[in-house]
Amino acid sequence: MKRGNEMRVLWMLACVVAGCGTVDRKEPDHVGPEAPLAEPKAEEGGEVRTQKPGAPVKVEGKLGASSAALTVDFEEAASDVTVEVWGVDGLVVTSAKEPVQNRRFGQGEKVSVEVSFTAPATRADLAVRVRGTFDGRVRERVQSFTVNAGAPSLTQPPGEIRTGPDGKPVRVMKPE
Repeated sequence: MKRGNEMRVLWMLACVVAGCGTVDRKEPDHVGPEAPLAEPKAEEGGEVRTQKPGAPVKVEGKLGASSAALTVDFEEAASDVTVEVWGVDGLVVTSAKEPVQNRRFGQGEKVSVEVSFTAPATRADLAVRVRGTFDGRVRERVQSFTVNAGAPSLTQPPGEIRTGPDGKPVRVMKPE
């Protein structure tokens, strides 16, 4: 009886060892391709930053007092494209919240979007999300544009700003 149990344990162990490392890990569908490392910039102190993987689009905007002219440049062909806009810190979008819905764009194609909004006297942001299917994968890019950049923010971050030993500003948080 003991000999049969030993053989069964050895057989299961052999099956486990044989299966190790033979299964490819499946990547989730929502993750974009690896983002290349950015070149270090002197004004950033030479640190290297990575870009978050996202939709291969470039979003540019020209802001006015109560409107924005946005241009979305598609670096790859896309289908099922939706462009959403919303306000942050008191900015209220008064035009369509989804000015582009379920559209198809070719590589190098551009789309212009006009957005109307009511901005507060304080600093606020207009956020834009471009979402679509690129090369069979759903990807998105979110970008924001600051309105009234010189004005104080509606919400003040916690803590106190002091100058660190290297001369750079540092936010000091109070213990709880």
